Amino acid sequence: MKTMSSEEIFVCTVGMCIVSYIPRVLPPFILAKVKLAHWIERWLNYVPTSVFGALVFSEIFLDGSQLNFNLTNISFLASIAVFIVAVKTKSLSKSILVGMAAFWMLENII
Repeated sequence: MKTMSSEEIFVCTVGMCIVSYIPRVLPPFILAKVKLAHWIERWLNYVPTSVFGALVFSEIFLDGSQLNFNLTNISFLASIAVFIVAVKTKSLSKSILVGMAAFWMLENII
């Protein structure tokens, strides 16, 4: 088995950086020159929220491949505390701190 030289590792790393950077930079440049229909722009505004919701839902309620909605689910209980703080304070930083504290307490103390 041949090992890679430092030069080959560097070239691969630069190549991977370029390949992962292009899909992030190219769309804004292309879309900046194109005028989208109003309904498409409105629809695109919901994409980050829906992606975030899907990621959060799977982290909170999926235990492997099983849905877990019961009160033994620590992530679910911590998310209830986060929801209450988020609704009352509308503060992202307070919500994050409460979520981390609630999860830690549920996992380590209770």
